[in-house]
Parts: sequence; C-alpha cells; structure tokens
Amino acid sequence: MPDEKSFWTTVPGIITGIAGIVTAVTGLIVALNGAGFFSKTAAAGKPATEIKSATEVKPDGKKNIDTSTIKNTEQAKPAQQLKAEFSMTKVKIEDHEYTIVSSTLEATTPETNSLAIKIKYKNNSNYSPATFWNEGFRLAVDGSLTAPSGDLSQLVERHAEQVGTVTFDVPNNAKSLALHILDVGKDIAIPIKLTAD
Repeated sequence: MPDEKSFWTTVPGIITGIAGIVTAVTGLIVALNGAGFFSKTAAAGKPATEIKSATEVKPDGKKNIDTSTIKNTEQAKPAQQLKAEFSMTKVKIEDHEYTIVSSTLEATTPETNSLAIKIKYKNNSNYSPATFWNEGFRLAVDGSLTAPSGDLSQLVERHAEQVGTVTFDVPNNAKSLALHILDVGKDIAIPIKLTAD
C-alpha cells in the first residue's frame, strides 16, 4: 500500500492554507485601520480642528475653493446675550408707584425670547388695597399690544409695597418694544431698547 500524502501537500490543502493567510492579513489590516494606525492625523498629532480645502484653478487663473470639504470640530460660540434698557424706571400714577428693579431676556425657542421684568409696586392709598397683576401691564411689540405670559397676581394693602415679576414672550425679530403700565384709566408707555450684554 502506497504512502498516503499529507492534506497540506495536495492542491485543495494549499488553496485552503493560502485562503486562511489572506483572511488573517485582511482582518489585521482592518483592525489596525480602525485603531487609527493608518490615519495621517493620528500619526502627525494634529489638533482636533481640521480644515481641508480642495482648490481648482480656473482658466482665468483664479482658484475655486470647495467649501464643502471644510470640517471644524470646535464648538460654535454661543449667541450674544441681550439685555433690556428702559427709558425710565419709575412711574407714579396718582396713589400708585411702579419701579422697574431689573429685567432678564432669555431664549425659550429659536424664534422667541422670554422677557421677565421685576417691578416694585407701592400702594400709597389711604383707603383700600390694590391689585398688582398681569392686567396692569402690556408689551407693545412693533406697535401691537400683547398680554403677559406669566402669572403675576397680588393684593397690596394700603401704604404697603410688593415686588413681582411680569413676563412677556418676545419674538427675536422684534424691532421695537415698549412696556405699558395701565392704572386708573391711564396708559404710560416706557420704550425699551435691547442692547448687547
């Protein structure tokens, strides 16, 4: 009986061996690439911000920059904060005094800001308590009066004062603002200027 040949010396054995080597080498290359071994940025130690620009030279000699290849991983700067400046901060209507203490303007949606105005109200009446509430205020946005969105509702005793906050929704594309104080049949308008903080 002739000697049996090893499987690895036959043609199917050789093909199986080569296929195994190719598979192992391919797996090694994929693993090294995934680890960043072949990345130029990792090898050169470049910072996180990477700018690639593809340029073409036009027939007139000017370069055409393809901005679609520009990549920046840095975070964008936050939008500039605005603050409200009032043309006057104290209003007196008969026995009632209003003093604007402070205000904040914060973005609530991409289209809307919330304007919160802290007001000190003093009731100088000798006879009765008075209401310090949303109905006493309106905000003119580009000439149109809007009601408050907050929940200010207080009763102030005679010869007493309280501080409350009246809140309005303001579109971020508003051109002009004015706070209207409504009391004893009068309407006092206080223009508001929005400035960068």
